[in-house]
Amino acid sequence: MTAVPTRWRTLVRDQLETAQRRVEQAQRHLEQDDGGRALQEAYPAVIAGATIRVWVESPPWRHVMTPEAMHRRVQEQLPTLFAALAGLDVQQVLTSPWRAPDARRYVAEARDFIDETADLVAPWLTDE
Repeated sequence: MTAVPTRWRTLVRDQLETAQRRVEQAQRHLEQDDGGRALQEAYPAVIAGATIRVWVESPPWRHVMTPEAMHRRVQEQLPTLFAALAGLDVQQVLTSPWRAPDARRYVAEARDFIDETADLVAPWLTDE
C-alpha cells in the first residue's frame, strides 16, 4: 500500500467518525421509537461509508473522478437496503414517517456497513 497523504488520512478519519456518530444517533432514535429520525441519521452515514470505499478503490490523490463518475461509484457501493432507497426519491423517503420496527433493519445494515468500512480503512489510518 502506498502512503496516504496526511490530508486524506484526516478526511477519511473525520468522515468515518461522523458516520459512526450518526449510526449511534440512529440507534438512539430507534430506542425512542422514532424510525424516521433514525433513517435520517443512518442514510448519510452510509453515503459517507460508500464514499470512503470509493476512495480506497480509487485514491483521489492519484485518480481524479468527475462528479458523475463519483456519484455512480458511490451508488454502486451502497449495501442492499440503501441501494434500494437510493433508487427512490430519497428526500421523500427520508421525510416520510417510518415506524421504528421498519427502520431497525436499515440501522442494523448501516451499522454493519460502517463497521466493515472501518476495518477496510484501518490500514490507511495507521500507515504513517
